[in-house]
Amino acid sequence: MYNIEYAALNYYHSPISDECLCIGVLFHNVTTGQRDFKYISNFQRFHAFDDEADIDFVKLYLRGIKDEVETSVFNFNKEFDVTSYIRVYANEFRFSSVKKISVNENENYVEDLSKIYLKYDLAKSQRLNSNEEKKLIRRVLESNNLEYTTQKVAGPYSDEISFDYQVGNVCIKMFSFKGKNLKRVIGSARQWSFIADELSNQKKVLFIYDSDYEDMSNLDIIIKMLSKNAKVLKLDDGMDYILKQCS
Repeated sequence: MYNIEYAALNYYHSPISDECLCIGVLFHNVTTGQRDFKYISNFQRFHAFDDEADIDFVKLYLRGIKDEVETSVFNFNKEFDVTSYIRVYANEFRFSSVKKISVNENENYVEDLSKIYLKYDLAKSQRLNSNEEKKLIRRVLESNNLEYTTQKVAGPYSDEISFDYQVGNVCIKMFSFKGKNLKRVIGSARQWSFIADELSNQKKVLFIYDSDYEDMSNLDIIIKMLSKNAKVLKLDDGMDYILKQCS
């Protein structure tokens, strides 16, 4: 088994903005010392996110990180600490907290995890489906020694409510908005907001979502509905929340 540490690199409109776009993922194989940095190639999407950014500078910046951290004959024997390395990134370019996962020696963990964080850089046929994403998230939970269950939660009317995971007192429901008509998702969001309200006295509810930013107006409506009675976070922030709340 290999023990892997990884962190996502996010780009923010400004140092005080909460809106961000994942543009890279840094991997460190603690067992072998191998390091990899995978970053976006679809800069049209980046330009749509921030049309004032200097794309050529961003490309050079990302290439510089890759050249600096990836394993080569010049740095193979040098010690590398992911937490220390990412600490200096604190402005528009910021890394997430470090996460851990254990993988089999024959697994392509760089490709699989990149398909979660950089999914919109890939053709639809190459992306992981929602079930494959959930399996990888389960692996992250297991690698961080977090006990979870997929059993249904008892509702207030002797009914049963299906969440994707329950970790401790946190009930987790994942929303995948890719390729969906978000107008049609609003009704489901309203229903889940009502469910979160019903469970508020006994459980913490966390909604995790992804989005390709193609329909921000309806996405804003959905997020407002879900946020009324629960915590609503993007995938990477959601995993950070789980690890901090339940570790």
